[in-house]
Amino acid sequence: MKQVIQNIQNQIKAGIFKNEATVIRGIINPILQELKWPINDVSIVSPEYTVENQRVDLALIHNNQPLIFIEAKKIGGADGAERQLFEYAFHTGVPILILTDGPTWHFFLTAGLGNYEQRKVSKIDLIEFEDLDQLTSKFSDYLDYDNVISGHSLKILQKEYSDKNREIEILKTIPAAWKKIVEEEDDLLFEIIAVKVEELCNYKPNKQAVFNFLKKFHQVNEVLPGTGPNSTGPTGPRPSGRTKPSGSLGFTRIIECKFGNEFPGNRWANLISSGLKIAVRMGISFSDIQRNTTINLVQGEQHERGFKFVPQAGISYQGMDANKTWENALKLAQLTKQKIYVKFEWTNNPNAQYPGREEILFWEP
Repeated sequence: MKQVIQNIQNQIKAGIFKNEATVIRGIINPILQELKWPINDVSIVSPEYTVENQRVDLALIHNNQPLIFIEAKKIGGADGAERQLFEYAFHTGVPILILTDGPTWHFFLTAGLGNYEQRKVSKIDLIEFEDLDQLTSKFSDYLDYDNVISGHSLKILQKEYSDKNREIEILKTIPAAWKKIVEEEDDLLFEIIAVKVEELCNYKPNKQAVFNFLKKFHQVNEVLPGTGPNSTGPTGPRPSGRTKPSGSLGFTRIIECKFGNEFPGNRWANLISSGLKIAVRMGISFSDIQRNTTINLVQGEQHERGFKFVPQAGISYQGMDANKTWENALKLAQLTKQKIYVKFEWTNNPNAQYPGREEILFWEP
């Protein structure tokens, strides 16, 4: 499996996958074959599976019942295709859905709650995923033939979905819990802080001094309620930007973001696409964009060597890791004088800087 993934990674970087057909033949089918799916048995791996006069690219079937639908798009073309995939599932009750453009695989639970993004359980990126052992393990968990037909894959996805929602609820509630503790002037919190202050300076503060400080600190640093992508601005004082993450952005995923009036979605690379569209729309020249960023750009359409074409800008750019992507998205925001906001989290990958932690990056002119 590792060798197959490495071969696919090299082929993606070489730009040999030009359309959906090549993505299916050169990426999806080899991965399915490694996961023990009989790709030449059309009663099990069914191409162009018919659903209510429409066709799903691939259906994975057991005992004449489709268990997984896979919708393939050309590289870079998966954005916005979730609706079509969920419409297929609505008519058949298929529990697991996969949307992929080849490098990126999105795994959804049909029966999840909320919008499409909220029903996404996991994303695997063949290029950005740095731990090959974990990547192959994820594919095995979700797509191994025996796991799928036994129902084990569905149980894994359901557990991850439940864990993800629980973590989101906890993280959403922590600020409210902290605010309540501060407002109620909790005695235990005061004692913890007072003891530490006394250790450091030999003087014990009074309770009012501690909570006056904490309340002011909370107001200044309360970023989440006032700086979300649908917000017009914060309700209290704050700096004009927090532009440096606490650690490496490797093994992170975007929860929500906004670039000017654009909503780029949950991929770091889409920030660059949005920035380029805005820059061109504002009349900023190609040479000015080059001069003010470190992005490898070409005019016109280019898909080889990891390039992605932005039709609305008439420009292609070469993919970068998340750290370089954020650096250049920020440069584009500063060039175009647009607000940029990114809420992200480090994944639970052991190589992530702060597994499970959320953070916000933002800048405004």
